[in-house]
Amino acid sequence: MNWCSFIVTLINGIVCSIQVRQLNGTEIKNVGRTWDSFNAVQAPKQFYDAIEKSDFSKQSLQNKLEHFLEKLQKNLTVSTVLSNTEDIVTSEREYVYRMQELSTFFYEASFSLEQFSSDINIFYETSKNSSYTLLLKLRQVPTGQPSKVKVLLTNYFAEIEFFHVLFSEIIDEAMEYGTKFLRSIQKLFVYYADTQNIILENWKLKTNPQCCKLYINFLQHQSSQIFKCAALDNLNVVYDVYSVTKLNIKYIIRQLEFRIQCIFNCLLYKSLTLQCKLLKSAEQDLRTLFSNLAELDMFLDIKTKKGRALGLRFRRGKTRINNQIKLEPNPVECLPIGFPNTQMSTDLKKCFYFLNNVV
Repeated sequence: MNWCSFIVTLINGIVCSIQVRQLNGTEIKNVGRTWDSFNAVQAPKQFYDAIEKSDFSKQSLQNKLEHFLEKLQKNLTVSTVLSNTEDIVTSEREYVYRMQELSTFFYEASFSLEQFSSDINIFYETSKNSSYTLLLKLRQVPTGQPSKVKVLLTNYFAEIEFFHVLFSEIIDEAMEYGTKFLRSIQKLFVYYADTQNIILENWKLKTNPQCCKLYINFLQHQSSQIFKCAALDNLNVVYDVYSVTKLNIKYIIRQLEFRIQCIFNCLLYKSLTLQCKLLKSAEQDLRTLFSNLAELDMFLDIKTKKGRALGLRFRRGKTRINNQIKLEPNPVECLPIGFPNTQMSTDLKKCFYFLNNVV
């Protein structure tokens, strides 16, 4: 949401408040409900809790992965892995510890990926539920309204219900892309960490300086390539999709809160019953929100499908053509076929006592 949209929302809120204040002393329609019943139309607290939790998971993941490549080059070297001591036992312990550090990083990163995936899934589902909860509040308007008002309410409800359907579809698209991508990276990282441990524990690398150097160079190269291929650029797309979708969702939910509150305010005062602009032109009133959805839909198409296809959800009155070309992320392709054997040099393979124990 940009500043212009924010200012428009603020002005609308002020105008709505002024309208209500000007009616102090006006006869309140006998609707069988108290003002307190409609005093605050708000999304459930779970909605804002879900935003906070997913933001925290995103930041934790970014912190975990930050500067990984630089740290890999700095910490995984012969001089740091092998201690300067002449004590062979101490040297081997240091070597094993450094090797375990690398696999531990990939395990911890996979946990952070899984947590972020779970939290954004909860956030997206909560967003859809919050939109539906606000939609149902229109069912709670005071009863006994004139026929003309009932028609206006029916039309507005139908329009906002259609909006909710589109809103949910677009959220599902963002959720499917984000969660699938994160979980596929998570599985890749776990597999890579498991492979490192199998090599370390079962293949029994010879700990002479030459073999250690060969294996360290191998780990540096493979870890760097896998990380770059699976996470470096692709995760930035996931972050962008999440951040932009979240901002749009927050804006839409607040707009729905505002509009439904204004409708309640209108219906609670007799003289405003047929003067509420929101009710008199539902499609016009929700045009900005539909445009917001269309822009978000286009953004997701460009980000997740590289702009090869655009949804036609907003061509109303026509059958939607679902001709989208999905470019599903597949980090598994970042793992070379036959890994790790096919990536090892002949000299490195000679450094293992039990190379053939594990396929």
